[in-house]
Amino acid sequence: MPKPVSRARARDALRCYRGEGPFIRLFTLARHLLAPLDRVAAEVPARGRILDLGCGHGLFTNLLALGFPERQLLGVDPSADKLEVARRSSAALPNVRYLQGRAEDVTERDFDAITILDVLYLLPDEVKLSVLERCRELIHPAGVVLVKTNDTRPLWQYSLVRLEEQLMVKVLGLTLGGELHFRGVPEYSAIMSAAGLESSVVYLDSWLPIPHRLYICRPV
Repeated sequence: MPKPVSRARARDALRCYRGEGPFIRLFTLARHLLAPLDRVAAEVPARGRILDLGCGHGLFTNLLALGFPERQLLGVDPSADKLEVARRSSAALPNVRYLQGRAEDVTERDFDAITILDVLYLLPDEVKLSVLERCRELIHPAGVVLVKTNDTRPLWQYSLVRLEEQLMVKVLGLTLGGELHFRGVPEYSAIMSAAGLESSVVYLDSWLPIPHRLYICRPV
């Protein structure tokens, strides 16, 4: 079983950005506070090759790498600017690499785990399916695909999340993508099944009014 994420390791992941400007430090801190990264990280195998799709500035990648030298991390993101920050943040971590691109640009296979955090809501359903089908090709037969996203229920929480993401994507331009494509548990479960992945959903409830959902998927 993987070790739970300690507060100290979460703080160490944030310290990877201490040389960045105030905006990046604030952004990564907000990401740490608003997303249950520690609870997702606890589902990642303690060793093996791990692909973090849509890694952004590398916060979750660093969280997985710190204290786990037997994990080999590959972070992938289409944003060159974010990857510049990610590479600087991980410079002291020998078990982290980065690649600019998308799922279709990954040529390595047989990953022990693939993580996709808060990415699929930016993609239309046919692209969601394509990404998950690619994950099905890249994952080891005994591996796990972890997808963290938000639900469309309860409605009041979904409304808050949608407003926040509209600000991030359409107003501030902090996240790549032009439209929002939120889906609920039934829709995501159906898409994952169509991609050849058997999924179970974990409701990551907390004091925050955010409907976090984690899909634990395995190839069938």
